[in-house]
Amino acid sequence: MNPWLKIMRPVNGIMGIVATVISGFIGAGFNLPSHLYAVLAASISVFLVTSGGNIINDIVDIETDRVNHPQRPIVTGRISTGAAKAAFSLFFAVAVVVSGIFISLYALAVVILAEAFLGLYETRTKKMGLTGNVMVSVLVGLIFIFGGIAVNSIGKMLILFAMATLANLSREIIKDIEDMEGDVDRATLPKSIGVRGAATVAIASIAIAVSFSYLPYYLGIFTLYYLAIVAVSDVLFIASAVTIIRNPGISQQVSKLAMIVGLLSFAVGGII
Repeated sequence: MNPWLKIMRPVNGIMGIVATVISGFIGAGFNLPSHLYAVLAASISVFLVTSGGNIINDIVDIETDRVNHPQRPIVTGRISTGAAKAAFSLFFAVAVVVSGIFISLYALAVVILAEAFLGLYETRTKKMGLTGNVMVSVLVGLIFIFGGIAVNSIGKMLILFAMATLANLSREIIKDIEDMEGDVDRATLPKSIGVRGAATVAIASIAIAVSFSYLPYYLGIFTLYYLAIVAVSDVLFIASAVTIIRNPGISQQVSKLAMIVGLLSFAVGGII
């Protein structure tokens, strides 16, 4: 794989784009074409900020990646630290300009906040266990708020923000359990309270997210079609919870699949 694609991890960025477009459609409905440029600008901004955040992650985590992810481009020397710093700086700057010019001042403020959170997370709060997990999960949830801002409709996004934040929080904790051996310089949740304690927190987050998943239907935001698909996502989340201790690697992959299916349920719920 091209080293720049590997360091950017574009799948995460593409998922961000999908979430942005879905939230835009949920907010604007079939009036979405009238907000086309704003949604396009929001999608570009989300992709750039997400990719930039992944690059910062690889810069900061060089030492731990030698154990946990030895094939990452900075560790192998395929991308220099200097080039990586220049790339994320460019990505962040373009995202600020695009959001400010083509969306609104509110969107600009969210982008600046997201970039500040990412920098703070990678340099400080990531080493603070649950605080860092919560911060990065809030950033994931903010994508839905950002998509709502692009179409001037935020109200419906609040429950999606909560669901996405909780779902991602469980996955962040599971990843920390998986990477426990290599996290020599971080006071992660599993290192602080043990694997079982961290797994309990992750399971609790999953349980709340699954419980919340039925609210959009009962509140009339989404239709019965959403309910059918989100049930599949819920089953996958429960499966990830069951396997956390036994196989955290499989658990976090199943959790990621559950999030993708969850995005699909949002899309179907917003369209049908």
